[in-house]
Amino acid sequence: MDAFEQIVKGLESKTGEAKEAELKSLKEECICPDCPTYNLCADRTGEILYCILGRSEECISEELGCNCPDCPVAARGGLTELYYCIKGSEMEMRAERKKG
Repeated sequence: MDAFEQIVKGLESKTGEAKEAELKSLKEECICPDCPTYNLCADRTGEILYCILGRSEECISEELGCNCPDCPVAARGGLTELYYCIKGSEMEMRAERKKG
């Protein structure tokens, strides 16, 4: 199990307030709001932590620059992809790669 899978497994093993506390901790480390692609709509709707939670629901559709390689969450999880806000979570991207 790699570092990202450990993060996900840790989240899945928690429920309720414990899970919310873990997500809050990850969100505090997240640098999505500093990204050139992040926009006012995403800020207003509270979208963040795309690498874990998945792509933007309605706000982000244009690649304007990506800070994912500089993100502490991505570094801790050993993530190497870009534009999670548009392409989807690490888990979704891994599933797509397996489909080939």
